[in-house]
Amino acid sequence: MDITQVLSNMVLVDIIIGGSTGERTLEADDFIREVGKMLPPGTFSWVSKARTDAKRIILRVGAARRVDNRVRGYFVPLDSAQAVSDELRTLRDTFQTQKAAFLQELPNIVEEWAANPQNAVEIKPGLTRADLIRNHAPKALDLDKLLRFAMSATQIQSSQFFGEDDALHTEVTGLPGQAALEIAEDVKKSWKGAAGGKTTSRVLGLVRRIRQKADSMGILSPKFEHLREACDRVLKQMPQTGAIEGLEFMQISALLEFCSRPENILAEQSMRFDPLDVEMEVETPAQQSLAELEPVTPAPAESIPSVPAPVSQPLDQHFAFEF
Repeated sequence: MDITQVLSNMVLVDIIIGGSTGERTLEADDFIREVGKMLPPGTFSWVSKARTDAKRIILRVGAARRVDNRVRGYFVPLDSAQAVSDELRTLRDTFQTQKAAFLQELPNIVEEWAANPQNAVEIKPGLTRADLIRNHAPKALDLDKLLRFAMSATQIQSSQFFGEDDALHTEVTGLPGQAALEIAEDVKKSWKGAAGGKTTSRVLGLVRRIRQKADSMGILSPKFEHLREACDRVLKQMPQTGAIEGLEFMQISALLEFCSRPENILAEQSMRFDPLDVEMEVETPAQQSLAELEPVTPAPAESIPSVPAPVSQPLDQHFAFEF
């Protein structure tokens, strides 16, 4: 992997929504956890949803930029950056509309929450929790400033100033592993495994996400290109509606089981992986009862020598690839 070439074809995208990137942080880093204590549970669910949607938009084609084991933005391929920024703008407009409606309703939310019977309990003599909520609940003016949807996208023109000592070089070196890990995490969250022997065409959405991610990460390694091609072959074989079972189920299961481990995606053997190269398990027909069998006259011992009958071995389901 040519790190300089990768960097020149990447854009660093960052988002801060409601004072947070959406990653787990210390309590003091996220003001929503603090002001939320004075408001009913779920008050800021629309903010959390905006963060989740923004990350989903970016991670479809990008990979997280990790610094000291914490996410500090995302690497997005240059040719995908415009589409990502357009989607984030649309999401920001929706966020702003929801924010305006929320701020207008905020006084009613505070009063209704203060009037809730569970807040009638006394904190100390003469002071109830309801009093505390009415006195210290966040004001609309303060939340208007803090509930921001900030986003940035910066194209990396050069990293020549520090050369190989530039921290971006180290981050890009680990980018294939990060992208493979994100694919595996998506599969583990969305795919419940091959139990049951069939699935529905809804699983094709997961395969398309893997394909899109692998396609955008192709600049990092030919292994991602090979994975994209494997997804294309599987998608071409699958019914687009209804149940997926039999051979097609085995093929899509082979692909998803393969993608559930990042080490599979990055292994040298991954270049030989073909999810279509599977065989159906052969079912032996049920044995007839002895009463239904025709009596057979044994052959004379002197004309046909006795030969032990071969023991048939059951055929186990197997996949024709190596790890």
